[in-house]
Parts: sequence; structure tokens; C-alpha cells
Amino acid sequence: MRQEPSSKPLTVAIVEDHPEFRAALSQALTHTGALQLLEVCKDLPAGMALVQRECPDVLLVDLGLPSGSGLKLIRSALRRWGRRCTSAVLTVTGNEEHLQTAVAAGAKGYLFKSDRPPDWVRTVQLLAQGQSPLHAPLAQNFLHCLQTAAYREPVDPAGDADDTTRELLMYIAAGYAPAEVAHKQNRTEAQIGQALRALYDRCEERGPDLSRRELELLQLLDKGYPFKQCAELMGVSESTTKTQAARAYEKLGASNLQTALYEARQAGLLA
Repeated sequence: MRQEPSSKPLTVAIVEDHPEFRAALSQALTHTGALQLLEVCKDLPAGMALVQRECPDVLLVDLGLPSGSGLKLIRSALRRWGRRCTSAVLTVTGNEEHLQTAVAAGAKGYLFKSDRPPDWVRTVQLLAQGQSPLHAPLAQNFLHCLQTAAYREPVDPAGDADDTTRELLMYIAAGYAPAEVAHKQNRTEAQIGQALRALYDRCEERGPDLSRRELELLQLLDKGYPFKQCAELMGVSESTTKTQAARAYEKLGASNLQTALYEARQAGLLA
């Protein structure tokens, strides 16, 4: 995510399999000089290749790709680029369960396909500026997370900030628009959008924290190399690779290689 003022246009990438919507969204985003469309992909493999070489300000992802779940792409972009790339979901209905899963994977918002093209552009611009959208049903989910202490960490040990956050969520869950909430809380719309982004950040689930060498080993094992050959390629002993593998298994919650490789793919660590 890049929030510093700049004359450079904000960059966007799209991963969407529906050709008509893909074309309409691309046209809407390129119609304004404020946005630069880096690439448009129609499937998961192309999207995964994209995030390995490019860091768009905003990455728009359809979760239901025929070639695999867009969640994998969101996780991969988060691991590679961190907060520099803001991922958001392209959705038709706003299925809250799917959106909540995407938020846990690292998504910072969503774009409704049923909205008008100017709304798409505004949503992308706000996402790139560190703000996030939130509608009533999803706000209710967020409120439940806050009430059950499911968020990763508190905003303020004293609880004052969480009281304000709870109030914010209750307003949106009741159907108030961000502009109305800003007025009620004596804040700007931008501040409300930033507060919502902070909620997305807190709802994000941490992925397995593999070391560089552990990830390198898994990548080699995934290609079919035996431990002995992995050791030769990595310049270490075979016993060292087995120790690294055991640590990686533990971090991934796996008891064997096949389960570890599956969990690593689910976390977006392996293509």
C-alpha cells in the first residue's frame, strides 16, 4: 500500500475469469488518468506469476476462479509484498462468509461487480489510499469478532479505542453510511476509512512464518527432489535438511511431507 503523495498513477492488477466483466472493469479503470492497469489475468497461474514479479498498489481478485481459489493469490501477494500491495475481492453478492475468509487471508476490502463503473474507480482509489469499505452484514461479522476477542490484538490496552471501534461497527451494522458515521463520531470520511482498514488488519490471520531456508527446502521437495539432492543443492548436510523440514512441518501443522506441501500451497507459499 502506497499512501505518500505522488504524481505517479496508482497501479492496479485484475485477476478475473469472466470476460465481459473483466473487459468492463479494465475499461473503467483505464478511463481515468489516476490509475494505471499493470496487467489483467484470467486465471490463477497467470495471477500467481504476476505477483511474483509485480507489486500493484491494488490487486483485484475473483475468489471463484476455475483454475483454483483466489485466496491462494491473496495469501501469496501478502507474503511477498506485505502492506505494499492491497488485495481486494471481486464479488457479485457479497457473501459474508466468503468475504470473512478472504479478510483472514489478507484481503483489505471488496468491489461489488453490480456497482457502477465510477463506484469501481472510487473504491480502488480509496483502497490504494489505505481505506477500506464495509457494509452492514460484514460489519456485523466484524462486531462479533470484536465481542468474542477473536481479533489478533487489541488496539488499546485501556479499551478506549476499542469502545470507539465497537461504536463504529454498530453504526455501520445498523445501516449508516461512512459519511454519516464520520459526522456522528466527529471524524472525516478518510479517518473512518482508515479505521476500517485497521479492523481488516486485525482480522487478518498470520500465516506460517517459515525461514528463507525452510521455504527453499519445501520448494525443492515440491519439485520432487529427494533430501540428499536437496542438501547438495542447498550446500548443507542431509541431516540439516531433515531438521529444517521438521521445523517447517511443525510451523505448518503437518506431520509428513505431503501434508506439509499441501498446507504450504494453501498458504500461498508454493505455486
